[in-house]
Amino acid sequence: MKTVLVTGGAGFIGSNLSGELLKRGYKVVCIDNFDPLYDPRLKEANVEPFKKDSNYVLYKSDIREFENLKDIFKKEKPAFVVHLAARPDTRDAVKNPWDYISVNIGGTLNVLEACKDAEIENLVMASSSSVYGNDPSMPWSESIKADKPLSPYGATKKTTELLAHSYQHNFGLNITCIRYFNAYGENNRPTMVPYIWADAILNDKEIEISGDGSRSRDYTYIGDVVEGTILAMEKPLGFEVLNIGNSDPVSLNELLSVFEKVTGKTAKVKSRPSHKASVESTFADITKAKILLGWEPKTSIEDGIEKLITWFRNNRLKDNV
Repeated sequence: MKTVLVTGGAGFIGSNLSGELLKRGYKVVCIDNFDPLYDPRLKEANVEPFKKDSNYVLYKSDIREFENLKDIFKKEKPAFVVHLAARPDTRDAVKNPWDYISVNIGGTLNVLEACKDAEIENLVMASSSSVYGNDPSMPWSESIKADKPLSPYGATKKTTELLAHSYQHNFGLNITCIRYFNAYGENNRPTMVPYIWADAILNDKEIEISGDGSRSRDYTYIGDVVEGTILAMEKPLGFEVLNIGNSDPVSLNELLSVFEKVTGKTAKVKSRPSHKASVESTFADITKAKILLGWEPKTSIEDGIEKLITWFRNNRLKDNV
């Protein structure tokens, strides 16, 4: 049995990944500081199902605390590391850039150092479609320069990719940086549009649509995201950057139609101005992931939103945490 250390393992992607890894026979070591960017009780609920599993270990620790991080690596001896811990909000990053520099860059540097000393088999790091900014050459391939992010969040993710490359070059670490595209689904982070809309529509509250609703996103179901992440983890590639996205952008207006169809309810909608840190569209070219990992998405936006709504009704409706 091999051990996988997952940073940010109590969060949205991390908790879904942890559950699937346990099903596949891995031991999972979760590191999470239960950051109050959103209600930590939601993260507690995410990991509650795993606590009785003898192959699951939870450390409430911050990746910025390097000595603690080194001790965990030394004790648990992971074969693989999936580094997901980060401050994740593009708009909040515009207001509070220092936190994003500290966690996303400083914390990642600590993870890289710990992986180097532990001589792990492979490191998968979470990057983001935010690195592409508003690059007009869509769909976005990994070969695009990606040097004009719109938010400090995107800037930190590009920086961590550069750091990862330098560690692979100097120390021979296997590192794959995954640029995730608009993940959604069970355990969704409550600051993301799919969660916000599920909450609003099911509770008869008003939702906001930025601009005229034509802005689009490459919404990618969490089950497909997890599958791509595990395939990348199990296949060391030296240094690679890979897009993991649905490769099928959906406008806000189209997304609203899907929500109304799935819920059987008509949304109360108001318009608001677009935020400067929000890109116009995201669109992943996933050719590279198909070739190197044999991965492609399997879940349509309709099926994915139906899964999200079912989960929300069972776990979040009326604040049922």
